[in-house]
Amino acid sequence: MSDETLAESSVGVASSPAVSDGSEPLRKRGFPGFRGALVVAAVLGLVGGSGAVALAWGLSGAGDGGAGTFTLVGRVRIASGPGLTGGCSGSGPLSDVDKGALVTVYDSEGLVVATGTPGAGAYDEAAACTFPVIVRDVPDDSKSYAVRVGWHSREDITNEVARTGELVQTLG
Repeated sequence: MSDETLAESSVGVASSPAVSDGSEPLRKRGFPGFRGALVVAAVLGLVGGSGAVALAWGLSGAGDGGAGTFTLVGRVRIASGPGLTGGCSGSGPLSDVDKGALVTVYDSEGLVVATGTPGAGAYDEAAACTFPVIVRDVPDDSKSYAVRVGWHSREDITNEVARTGELVQTLG
């Protein structure tokens, strides 16, 4: 039976590959260099793009605190009942106070100058639900600041409190 007859008679049936000169079977490989070229292009694009972003980040001074900025560090506390331990979050009218909530820093003129988010809440030694707060890149040219957590009222703080990590904002 010839290869043509075999191909016509075996519709839907797997057959052995055609043979070129009887020694090695022919294989369909598509474009072997094409896949390799795609992989190399993807890797080069990823590396080049990452390098460009890193260069732009470095030249802009972003992320390093930059000249004329500082990092505001403090805590937000929600009064709770005695004997509580472990993780916690705000509830009721304070349900917006949780890890990832918005922390807004205002300058002495009332303009928003930086934002951040609190970390995960945990009960402290006084059984208050406490969230660590870190807000980076706060401009250092204001006479005073105000901090607002979630949608609650602002708390005015001095420049010294903003810089020394003594911020403790109590809600509820």
